Amino acid sequence: MVNISPTLPPSGTFGAFKPQAPQKRSLLPYLVIGAVILILAAGYYFFIYQGIGFSLATPVIPGASPLTSIEIKVAQLPSFQFNVFNSSLYKSLKSYGALPVVADSLGRTNPFIPY
Repeated sequence: MVNISPTLPPSGTFGAFKPQAPQKRSLLPYLVIGAVILILAAGYYFFIYQGIGFSLATPVIPGASPLTSIEIKVAQLPSFQFNVFNSSLYKSLKSYGALPVVADSLGRTNPFIPY
C-alpha cells in the first residue's frame, strides 16, 4: 500500500490534476493607453499646432461674376409654354404601331453554340 503524506502537493498521477482556467484579460490598460493617446493628440492640436487661426468674424464671400452674353439670352427666354400641346400641328401627329412595344424575341438562347 502506498502512503501519501498530506504535506506534499497532490500529483497528477492520482487524479488531482486540474487544468488551468484561462485568465480574463482586463480592458483597463487598453482604455488608459487610448485615453493618453487621445489627450496627447488633443493637446498637440490645440496648444502646439499654430497653423490654424480661429476667428469668429464673418468670412468675406466674393460676389458673382458678371453674366456672359449667352447666359443673358438664356435668362431672358420665357418659361415653357404648355399651349404647344393645343396646337394643330401637335394634334395632327399620328402614332404608328401598337403601344406599348412588346419585344418578340431577344436573340438566341445560347449565343455561343455554332449555327
